Amino acid sequence: MYFDSDDMYALYFAWSKPWHQVIHENLFFWQGGFRPLGAFFYRGIFAAVGYHPLPFRIAELSFCLLDLAICFWIVKEISESLRVAALAALLFAFHSRMIEVWYRTTIIFDVLCFLFVWLAVGIYIQGRKGGRKLSVARSLALLALYFFAMDSKEMAVVLPLLLLSYELLFNPVRWREFIRSRPLALIAVMGVMTVAYMYGKLFGPNKMSANEFYTPEYSLNRFQHNWNAHIADLLVLKQDPTGWFALAILGVLLAGALLARSRPLIFAWIVLFFGLLPVTFAPPRGGYVMYISYVGWVLYAGVVLVRLEDLVTRNHPQYRTALACAIFVLVGWRIGKVHLHSLRTEPRDWLYESPAMIRGMAEQLPAMHPGFPRGARILFQEDGFTTGEWTPMFVMRLLYNDRDLIVDRIKSATVKPAGWEQFTSPDHTHYDYVFTWENGRYRQVTPVVAGIR
Repeated sequence: MYFDSDDMYALYFAWSKPWHQVIHENLFFWQGGFRPLGAFFYRGIFAAVGYHPLPFRIAELSFCLLDLAICFWIVKEISESLRVAALAALLFAFHSRMIEVWYRTTIIFDVLCFLFVWLAVGIYIQGRKGGRKLSVARSLALLALYFFAMDSKEMAVVLPLLLLSYELLFNPVRWREFIRSRPLALIAVMGVMTVAYMYGKLFGPNKMSANEFYTPEYSLNRFQHNWNAHIADLLVLKQDPTGWFALAILGVLLAGALLARSRPLIFAWIVLFFGLLPVTFAPPRGGYVMYISYVGWVLYAGVVLVRLEDLVTRNHPQYRTALACAIFVLVGWRIGKVHLHSLRTEPRDWLYESPAMIRGMAEQLPAMHPGFPRGARILFQEDGFTTGEWTPMFVMRLLYNDRDLIVDRIKSATVKPAGWEQFTSPDHTHYDYVFTWENGRYRQVTPVVAGIR
């Protein structure tokens, strides 16, 4: 996969800022900077390797692999079962409706957020399992991980709730003792950090509410609509269910967990529900938004399947391992078949068209001009991009590593640049290079200077 338009946006705005600003936005998370750790990711790799997508892909997929290992670890710690952890990791490894996680570098924000949130949960569980005391060093490490998670993406705000849920489910203590405990103090500090963080996101200079694509709508209709879309993606349905279908599923899963009196199932439900709550009232997004909360779904499925295995082999425990292996293979085959069918039959032009257009420009322009003079003025009579986007300017400036490069596009200008008809005019705008695009190919157009070719 090549860079897409969102990559160009994220990379360009990270690259266009001075290093001290990138560092400042990462340190002062309460000022509302836009996911500054992702900017550090883009800026750092670009500084090391330049405009080459392969190192970005290797880095992003390496974090995905690490997330898979963390999922296995977390589920094993919660369920205390290798069989549950193996099934959960199998289900977590790939999902066709969350394909962006593995195919688009720009989902690094979610991938990093997952890493720090669930790494923090795992470290907390190991520190508190069996009622052990939480050390100061471990508490500071958890605060640092929460700091990094918030710098990655807004979904991080679920972390204090996950820690509190684990504490109440797996370490029941007297309330008076809990109120004076270090775990509650840690969670309270995280709560204060969350309030400061959300204030910056909602009311800071870069407030997300100013962007229509992030503006929440707190209504039952938006809640129900988004959850139906999430369930459709989760179950790989051809269309979103209607009515109360998704809410009924959530209710059944919660009732099942409570009736089974299973702490892992209750924890799984909290994860799958509250892990999606930060985007439940926002405008609908792709299936990748389920990434962090997907741990809850695979944990729930793994616990149920293993309980069924134990039920079937209750009188013949010697067959339990063989049955577990058979179920593992069967689940992998069936889920793999569902996702393969989805990949083969569902159109995903949105996934491939943008990278193809960017790759065409990034390969064809340097073939014609390996370099441009600093600050050169370039005009595109026509290009392969939509009217309202700035991607061509992002691509050209990044490709040639020139922040002063002037890139004008006739199709995107509401007011045509002066002199555009003849490309150059003694008393108006002068373009050093003019290009057009036709049938997927760019070619240079010879400018007309003062009426003379």
